[in-house]
Amino acid sequence: METPRDINAVLKYLLSEGKEGEASVLAPEDEAYLSKLIAAVRAGKRAVLIVEDSDDKLKYMFSNASRAEAVSMLGKVIEATGRRLANGDD
Repeated sequence: METPRDINAVLKYLLSEGKEGEASVLAPEDEAYLSKLIAAVRAGKRAVLIVEDSDDKLKYMFSNASRAEAVSMLGKVIEATGRRLANGDD
């Protein structure tokens, strides 16, 4: 994985409202959920953000977490998702 050289520029881009007239591929409820997540990061909550770039490389950012804490958080997400799938929840 590659880490961006200018993490501040990445954060500013991710937290910006987007350019005027720029269309989003997200559904309105997903936009609202993303806004809540960004608000949580701004409030100091721990986060791991992973985006697959156009060249199939993963870009990632850790917020308020060490690499070990980020791996632990990802493990919890995978475990919870596995439980939901096993229970038939989508």
